[in-house]
Amino acid sequence: MRASGVPYYEMHLPVRAFNPAGLDAVTVLTVYLFLLLAIPSNRSVAALGGAGAPAALFALIAMLWWCWYHVQRPTPSLARDSQPIRIVMFVFVAAALASYAAGASRALPPAEINALNLGLLRVAAFAGILLLATDGIPNRARLMTLLRWVCFLGGVFAALGLLQFFTGQSFVEKLNIPGLSVSDFGALQDRGGFNRSVSTARNPLEYAFVLSMILPIALTLALHDTGTRLLLRWFPVGTITLAALLSVSRSAIIGVLVAIVVLLPSWSPEVRRRAGVVAVVLLGMVWALVPGMMGTLKGLFGGQDPSIKSRTDSYDVVSTFVGMNPFLGRGFGTFLPEYRILDNQYLVTLIDMGIVGLAALCAVSGVGFVTSLAARRHYTETILAKLGPALAASLAAGAVLTGFFDALSFPQAAGMLFLVAGLCGAYWRMKDSHGTERYA
Repeated sequence: MRASGVPYYEMHLPVRAFNPAGLDAVTVLTVYLFLLLAIPSNRSVAALGGAGAPAALFALIAMLWWCWYHVQRPTPSLARDSQPIRIVMFVFVAAALASYAAGASRALPPAEINALNLGLLRVAAFAGILLLATDGIPNRARLMTLLRWVCFLGGVFAALGLLQFFTGQSFVEKLNIPGLSVSDFGALQDRGGFNRSVSTARNPLEYAFVLSMILPIALTLALHDTGTRLLLRWFPVGTITLAALLSVSRSAIIGVLVAIVVLLPSWSPEVRRRAGVVAVVLLGMVWALVPGMMGTLKGLFGGQDPSIKSRTDSYDVVSTFVGMNPFLGRGFGTFLPEYRILDNQYLVTLIDMGIVGLAALCAVSGVGFVTSLAARRHYTETILAKLGPALAASLAAGAVLTGFFDALSFPQAAGMLFLVAGLCGAYWRMKDSHGTERYA
């Protein structure tokens, strides 16, 4: 019992499943991950636009499930349970609602009205997946199961990207899924004479985003998850690392470097030495087997790049729009791509949701980062203690790359960001449980 007189297990009881088969939140989140990464990101229900991706629609069901569970509970615990990730998610949702009210209070063209309404559906999907992960994962063993699925599906996602790189074939571009329309994204691009893989993502930036966020988790499980077969543990690490190197993308390189920098302090000197040797060998193999790739990668970080100039030239545009609605913004989703592509989600959020919304978005990643590092001290098992830095590194990579493109407009990028933030919430919740949480 806690001082409040409420049993610990009652305050922290995870969202239960409403079916006789005993399926739990981990099952639902695994299906969500499959929909997110297996179905091409440029497929959606046409009438719903960006909110119509199958994974996003599935996340809305997760949101309804989470809401119904807490509404029908005989002993509400949300007010008593100070879950940091849940609190900042509520703040983000409140900021989105405030920006919606601000947008609805002014005269809008039809395209912006539609975007404003669909924006609320997207926010609900973000919240659904984060809250289900935060409150629904029942125990540490099931958390590990979900993370293994994250890594395995990430490895397959990267393997498809490698296949695209070496063959020049998309393999998913002409895939026809009944009921889903195809956007004008998804085709393979070229840079420096090399194919820019996308796997099932909409473009190379979203592809790099997913790779960078999964890699630190995959590395941690490969090093410490001794209960899994060796090949299965290292398969995601190998494919994701190689795919990031061959992605011909600055974003992928930067995302991986950010993740490694956060992970380094948690590694032993021996692991650091081995990682250094492997990195040198891998770079040597790429130099020998893919002629010209190292020079192309070096060229990405030098000279005048039109994409960088386009980003910096947008600051005046951003300043003008922010000046009109500085605190609450003009409405989430209403700064349409045809106005200008900013290639920076933080700037888009500043326009759409104002200073309040931008602070809330940053808080989701920031609080997840801090809580996952703080919670690790409460775990005695090596693999669980190492998960704190891994989740923090994943969020750090995602937070940095969010500033490189309009991440919340891309289903896979947004889905991974809020899912990992939710996993940080689950990791925080379980820090004092000693594995005792079970479904009643």
